[in-house]
Amino acid sequence: MKLGITTLIFSDMNYEEVLSRVKSLGLDGLEIYNPTFYKGIFKGTISFKPESVREAASKAESYGLEILSVNAGNNFVQTEKSLFERQVEGVMECIDAAAAIGCPVVRVFGGEPREGVTMEESIKMIIDGLKRSSSYAEEKGIILALENHGRITNNIDILKRIIEGVNSENLKINMDTGNFYWFGYRLSEVKEIIEEIIPLTAHTHMKNGKTERKEERRKPGEVKLVPLPDGDIDLSKVIGKLKSSGYKGAISIEDEFEGWRSLPLEKVMETLKRDVEYLRESL
Repeated sequence: MKLGITTLIFSDMNYEEVLSRVKSLGLDGLEIYNPTFYKGIFKGTISFKPESVREAASKAESYGLEILSVNAGNNFVQTEKSLFERQVEGVMECIDAAAAIGCPVVRVFGGEPREGVTMEESIKMIIDGLKRSSSYAEEKGIILALENHGRITNNIDILKRIIEGVNSENLKINMDTGNFYWFGYRLSEVKEIIEEIIPLTAHTHMKNGKTERKEERRKPGEVKLVPLPDGDIDLSKVIGKLKSSGYKGAISIEDEFEGWRSLPLEKVMETLKRDVEYLRESL
């Protein structure tokens, strides 16, 4: 399995500076983000026009790196049809970009609660958006990886309902190991959920958290996100289960430890190097 990283942690750098940092960590690849959703990402030095995204992939290759996932930051939960359509179009931009560079995975979100929109209406919009996106992904030979993220798709029952409702071989899961814990599931439940979704997992984000209330149901956010080796979730066991299941996707670091956006870069890099060493031992 390839070891990579999400790159929002470097989002205030230009694209080539990001590549240099990722290379220095000894990683195999990275994830890139659609500027439609992530305004000003990498100081505006990356575009999702076909020729530009091919240049971005070629530049990564020159550093010995691979684009492991093309990321949408979509929210299908909208109050206006035109806004919903723009979200679908943005995901399709990601699919086109992935197809242009031979990246097999596009990470997608479902959506977040919006005032005036019921949960049932939200779920219906997410299913509708993913049905259309999955159909387009199938045409292009791309897999969509729906992340357990935020206050809707971190609910495992809703996540499964969405997957079943879309009913597409081109819709899988982007397993974020820390987000279920962040959402408030007990540690034992997180372990069970991870095992349950492994067969549907096309991509991963390695994240970890810590709390004294490991076996209590908590509100979303009542857990401290910490460096990968320091959390309550045994990520080496997660990787072992992925390996034994025949998982062929990437292991991608998404460490949102306290201070990841504010600490000096040297301190951030020290933490990321620990993450890499920790995960490499399990690959």
